[in-house]
Amino acid sequence: MYRSLLRALALAATLAVIITGIESVTEPAPAAASVEEAYFVLTAFPQEPDTVRFSDSWGARRPGGRRHQGTDIMSPRGTEIVAVADGIVTKLGYSRMSGYYIRIDHGNGWITSYLHLNNDTYGTDDGKGGTWTAFFPTLQEGDEVMGGQVIGYVGDSGNAENTTPHTHFEIKHDDTKKNPYPYLRDAFNRENRFPTAASQPI
Repeated sequence: MYRSLLRALALAATLAVIITGIESVTEPAPAAASVEEAYFVLTAFPQEPDTVRFSDSWGARRPGGRRHQGTDIMSPRGTEIVAVADGIVTKLGYSRMSGYYIRIDHGNGWITSYLHLNNDTYGTDDGKGGTWTAFFPTLQEGDEVMGGQVIGYVGDSGNAENTTPHTHFEIKHDDTKKNPYPYLRDAFNRENRFPTAASQPI
């Protein structure tokens, strides 16, 4: 009787080992650790670094309960704005809030936007400008642009009227807005440390 009981226990233990082995083979492997999101490098600062003022205002309160979702780069009206990296112009537009704006797709889910472009005739604050004072004259939707290429001009169009002229700069990755300040700070510091040859005295 004891032998029969021992055989039954041994058989049960063997079956448990076999079943455990099968489960371990068929059990899906744990998901790999998520890869850290690639960092978008601005190959150019949006405006001439010598003329700008900017700070980290991400999340600051705005009228109507809104939160600031960009970085305001202050510069004199009419200052050139450049693409921060290679990409394709997907929108040259106007809206009541944004004023004249440009959107560029840089690939891999990265998009930059430049808002409140100039709507004044040169040397004035008359609001009588238009696309010809906001965008670089030959720029069109669908154009490929290079980092550092002039795309538009600083102003105060949209809900920025009666404020200091500036560019509201935004970055999106996979349709999610990101705080642009760290990206701008890195590009600004890099340009100040390694100015282009064209800016060097002869």
